Amino acid sequence: MNNNLVGDKKEKQRGIFLTTMILLLVLGDIQIPYYLANPDALNTVYSNIPSWYPLYALLGLASNIAIIIGVWRMKKWSIYLLVAYFASKVLVDFIYILPAQQMVVFATTAAGAGLWFWAIYRKWELFD
Repeated sequence: MNNNLVGDKKEKQRGIFLTTMILLLVLGDIQIPYYLANPDALNTVYSNIPSWYPLYALLGLASNIAIIIGVWRMKKWSIYLLVAYFASKVLVDFIYILPAQQMVVFATTAAGAGLWFWAIYRKWELFD
């Protein structure tokens, strides 16, 4: 077996932290179809759900699937898509989240973004 191939494969490993982040995103995305099928469940967090929200949620799900695939394959474009996802999430959440829920939602979004970017930062040189 060629030692260079073994070294390249080992060098491209995501590691347990980044793999865990990917799996958590998969688990989080499982809830999106539930909320689309049960819009009343969203009323516990959102004050007034706009008519375009289901389309936004579907686009978010599609972007998350692309992010999962891209991060799994260690592609830089997926990180740029992740940044765009978090930017849109902050904007939509700021406008539509109930005031009583905003602090919790923003704290979890910030913590999630921080963990994602820390996991990516540690492996950034391995992304194509």
